[in-house]
Amino acid sequence: MTIRTFHSQLDYVKQELLTMGNKVEEVIAEMKEAFESDNKAQMEMLIAEDSAINQLELDMHDKVTLLISKQQPVATDLRKLIVALKISSDLERVADLVVDMAKQSIRMNKHSLPVYKEQLLAMLRIAEDMITKSLEAYEKSDILMAQKIALTDDKVDTQYGDLIRELFKVEDASVEVDQITQLAFIGRYIERIADYATNISEWVVYEVNGKHFDLN
Repeated sequence: MTIRTFHSQLDYVKQELLTMGNKVEEVIAEMKEAFESDNKAQMEMLIAEDSAINQLELDMHDKVTLLISKQQPVATDLRKLIVALKISSDLERVADLVVDMAKQSIRMNKHSLPVYKEQLLAMLRIAEDMITKSLEAYEKSDILMAQKIALTDDKVDTQYGDLIRELFKVEDASVEVDQITQLAFIGRYIERIADYATNISEWVVYEVNGKHFDLN
C-alpha cells in the first residue's frame, strides 16, 4: 500500500466514524421524540435496531486493526487510528444508553410526574447537542470547540443532581416508588451520554496534541 493509499484509508476511516456518529445522533433524536410522546412502539423499535450500531463498531474495530497490523503507522497516523477506535466505542456505548433509556421508559406510567419528564427532556436536549458538537469538533480537529463542549457537561451534572434531590422529596402518596426509580435511572443514562460526549472531546484533543487532557 502506498502512502497516498494509506492516507486515503485514514480519511475513509474518519468518514465511516462520522457516519456511525450520525446514526447515533439519529437514535438520540428518535428517543427524544418517543419519550416526549410516550411512544412505546417507537422505543421498542429503537431497542431492536441497536444491533446495527453494534455491528458498525465491530466493523470499525476490524478495519482499524487491519490497517495497524499491515501498515504499522507511527505518531500522528497511529493516533488517528487509536482515536477512531476509542470514539467508535464511546458512540456504541451512547447507543446502549439510549436503549437503556428506552427500556426504563417503557416501564413508566404515561401520567407519572410530568414535570420531571420535562426536566429529563431538557437534559437530553443538552446531551444531544454535546454529541453533535463533539462529532463536529472531531471532523474539524477543533480543540477549542472540544474544550467548550466539556464545559457544558457541568450543566448536565448540575441538572442531574437537582433532579435526584427533587425526586427524593416527592411526597405524593399516589406516586409509586417504582416510577421515581425509573425517572432517576433515565436521568443517570442521560448524564452518562453527556459524559461520553466529553470523552469524545478529550480524544479530539489527544489526536491533535498527542497528550491526554481530562476535560471533566
